Amino acid sequence: MKFLTLSQAPQLMPTVARWYFDTWGGRVPGHTFEDEQQRLEVFLHDNALPMLLIAMHDDAPIAAAQLKFHERNENLNRQHWLGGVFVCPQYRGHQLASEMIENLMQRASTHGVREVFLQTEHDDGGLYGRLGWEPLERQTHRTGVPVRIMRRVLPLAG
Repeated sequence: MKFLTLSQAPQLMPTVARWYFDTWGGRVPGHTFEDEQQRLEVFLHDNALPMLLIAMHDDAPIAAAQLKFHERNENLNRQHWLGGVFVCPQYRGHQLASEMIENLMQRASTHGVREVFLQTEHDDGGLYGRLGWEPLERQTHRTGVPVRIMRRVLPLAG
C-alpha cells in the first residue's frame, strides 16, 4: 500500500474534503463543503505536523487519516489527536485502517510525539482498542453525540 501526505498530493484535497463532509460534516449545523476544504489547508506543508495521510491504490485515493492538534479543548495538555480515519466502503474490512493508523503513529513517533488521543463513538473502542488505545473518559461531541476519549502512548523513535 502506498501512503502520501496531503502536502505531497494537494490535488486530492477536494476528494478528502468530500469524504469528511459526507461522513461527518453534515452533523455540524451551518458547516459547508467549502468549510471542510478550508479546514484541510493546515495539512499543506512538508514533513511536519499536523499531518494528513492518504492511502493510494492504483493511483486512486482510498483512505485517509489525520494527526492533528487539540481536537478537543477541555484539556489542552492533550496536544496530539488521531482523527478523520476514513476508508472508502469498497476497501473496508481489509485491515487498511489499521495499517494506515500504524503508519501514521510511526511518523508521529519520529516527530517526537509521545501520546496521541482520539474520540470514537464506539464505547468499547472498537478498532482502536484492538490497536492498543486505552479508554479514558466519556464526553459529548459538539454535535451532541456521546464519544469515548482514548489514548495511546507511543514508543520513542529509534
